[in-house]
Amino acid sequence: MKEIAELKIPYEELKHLTIDVIRNSGNSFQFKNIANTVGHFAIKQGIAENPNPQGFQAMSFPLQQVDENRVRQVLWDLIIERVLTIGDFHNDSWPWLSVTDYGKAALLSTDPIPNDPSGYLERVKRDIPHLDLIIETYLSESIRTYNINQLLSATITLGCASERALIILIECFADTYSDATKQSGFKKKIEGKFIKTQFDAFDNHIKLLLSQFPYDLKENYTNTLQGVFQMIRNNRNDAGHPTGIKMDKEALFANLQVFIPYCKYIYTLMDHLKNNPHI
Repeated sequence: MKEIAELKIPYEELKHLTIDVIRNSGNSFQFKNIANTVGHFAIKQGIAENPNPQGFQAMSFPLQQVDENRVRQVLWDLIIERVLTIGDFHNDSWPWLSVTDYGKAALLSTDPIPNDPSGYLERVKRDIPHLDLIIETYLSESIRTYNINQLLSATITLGCASERALIILIECFADTYSDATKQSGFKKKIEGKFIKTQFDAFDNHIKLLLSQFPYDLKENYTNTLQGVFQMIRNNRNDAGHPTGIKMDKEALFANLQVFIPYCKYIYTLMDHLKNNPHI
C-alpha cells in the first residue's frame, strides 16, 4: 500500500489527530498501528488524499517517514504527560504502549483537555470568538507548562489569565454606567487597587442588579463567576508564594477545564452589560 503524502499540518494539530486515534484504539496498542491509523484519520478528515482509492476501506495508511517520526514525538510527549506509558500487561517494552489511569480519565472526558492544546484552544476560540490576546497568551502558557509537568508555573499563568478576564469585566462594568457621577465614584474605588479589592467592589455593585439579569446570568453568577475566580485565585496564591504546597495535577486539569465556561460566562456578562447600561 502506498504511503500518503506528507502531512503539512502543525505539530499541535498532529497531536490532536493522534489523540483522536488513541481514543479509538483501546487501552493498549503498538506504535506502528497508531502511526498508520493516523494516516487513515488524516484521509477521513480531508487532511490528506487517499493514495489508494480502491483501498479506502482499509483502516491504516502508511505515513511518510517524516510524519511517522513526528507521531513518535507526539507519543513520547504523551508519555511525559503521563497519558501513556511504555508496555502493557503482556509486553514490557516498546513498541507496545498503554494508557495510564490518568490518561483514561483525560481521554474519556467530553470536555476539552489541556493535553490536546490545539483542540482546547480551538474550543475556547469557538466559544469566545473575540478572546482577549493577553488571556490567550497566559492560557497558552499554562497549557504548555502543564503538559511538561511544571505545575507551579501552570497554576500561576492560569491565575494570570483569570485575573485578566476579571479586569476586563470590571472595566466593562465601569464603562457601562448610565450615570456619570456613579461611574466616577466606582472608578475611584477600583483605581490602582489589587484585583481582590476591585472584584469585591464590583461584586457589591453588581449584586444589586442581578435580579434584572437573564436567568442563566443570574443563576450561574455565584458558582461560575465567584466560585471559579476564588478557586483559581487561591491556587495561584499558593503556587506564587514559597509555602511548599505542591500542586495536584488532577486538580489543575479540572481547573483548566472549568476555565472555559468561566471565561465564556464573563464574555456573556460583558455583552449583556454593553447592551444594557446600568445606573
